[in-house]
Amino acid sequence: MRFTHGRLVALSHAATYRQCLPLSVSISAGRSLIAHWPRRPRFYGWYIVGAALFAQFISAGTQAYVTGVFLKPMTTDLGWSRGEFSAVQSVSTFVMGTVGFVIGGTLDRRGPRRLMLAGTILCAAALALTSQVETAWQFYLVRGIAQTVGNALLGNLVVNVTVAKWFVVRRGMAISIASAGVSLGGVLMTPLAAWWISSYGWRSGWIMLSVVVLAIMIPASLVMRRSPEDHGLLPDGMTVEESTAYSAARHRASAVSEVQWTRSEAIRTHTIWLVIFAYGVANVGLGALLLHAIPFFTDSGFSRSTAAFLFGILAWAALVSKIGWGFLMDRYHARYLSASAFLTMAAAILVLIAVGHVGSVLLAVLVVLAYGLAMGGTVPLQETVWASYFGRAHLGEIRAVAMPFTIVFSAIGPVFAGEVFDRTGSYDAAFVAFALFSLLGFVLILLARPPQSPASLAADEPGLPAPVDQAASRVG
Repeated sequence: MRFTHGRLVALSHAATYRQCLPLSVSISAGRSLIAHWPRRPRFYGWYIVGAALFAQFISAGTQAYVTGVFLKPMTTDLGWSRGEFSAVQSVSTFVMGTVGFVIGGTLDRRGPRRLMLAGTILCAAALALTSQVETAWQFYLVRGIAQTVGNALLGNLVVNVTVAKWFVVRRGMAISIASAGVSLGGVLMTPLAAWWISSYGWRSGWIMLSVVVLAIMIPASLVMRRSPEDHGLLPDGMTVEESTAYSAARHRASAVSEVQWTRSEAIRTHTIWLVIFAYGVANVGLGALLLHAIPFFTDSGFSRSTAAFLFGILAWAALVSKIGWGFLMDRYHARYLSASAFLTMAAAILVLIAVGHVGSVLLAVLVVLAYGLAMGGTVPLQETVWASYFGRAHLGEIRAVAMPFTIVFSAIGPVFAGEVFDRTGSYDAAFVAFALFSLLGFVLILLARPPQSPASLAADEPGLPAPVDQAASRVG
């Protein structure tokens, strides 16, 4: 591949192809076909995956993971209460949901590059300005609003939708690799920020993060492209002939065709609401456990260093599990894999309650390891289900429908856990509720069968095979 006048040009004869073929097939047939593809330059989609990994590292690291590191030095220096400091997360939650809902259509029409460049500049400027805050309202303005808007423009929704547009057969692995950036944000950026603050102070820490954002995200943003068809390519790097054979394999396997849904069509199905609520309720406790894990362990008699060690296992388990989830998604239905992850999370939370009473370090290690491995699949599994159920053409708009709900569900958990602890002096009741929410998600995702083809498209293509649940999400 090469760049000519700013555009990506494919060296294969696929460069003349501009029309998207049906995209979904039995993964077993797809893997057989891929094994016989001729050698050619590396598919540009993998560069998209790399850029998406860096983007999610920056977004998750600066928006979520480092916040707690700044809490004590800033509240001590500025005389704020912890409640005043923590309120910025509520502001961020509202802003993230609003912006995510708005940008989906723009992403589908114009692609991610301009959005991400704008988000990079805004995020970096907001981080630098945060170093100068003196009052809480200033903190809410630059951190809660400006930086959150910047992160929404360069973060999960934008990059995961883009990756899903570049891959079909290998979508699960591609999204899994890209989403590893989320876990890397916790593994790498949190200790970096902690060391920097202890050495140079919290104001300098915000400046350092601003420079890191610019250094990483400007090059990453320039790599991004809207879709392979814009540059004479097909998803997964297939040629016209390979795509034709791929489609034929789909018909022989009677797999679900990746029909290109519009948002208005998608929201009229019960499937989209089952998917939204399945992942929403199952992950209610996720943010709460990340926020309250260390206090829970120290309240249970573990030393602070042991609690930090256990939290580190959780973060690393989530990181290393990403590739494993990608491998499984290339072979099994993402809906069933999601159900297994939710069930594992529910069981781990219930055992965690027992850990708090018996104080066993070994049991605690096993629990956080299991929870971390399951937690690592939440992002790639969800993104794969969305793309394989509703197609690539309008995925940004469709995915944006879920954003307000996702943000609300995410915001419930931390507040609920804190309130339960304040009233009872224990997290037990909150953790039981989180386990029940995960079990509810388990039931809902199993009910979320792939939607039937839109009536208008079915009428235009009478020969289109009827959706078959067994093969639906095995794509990517």
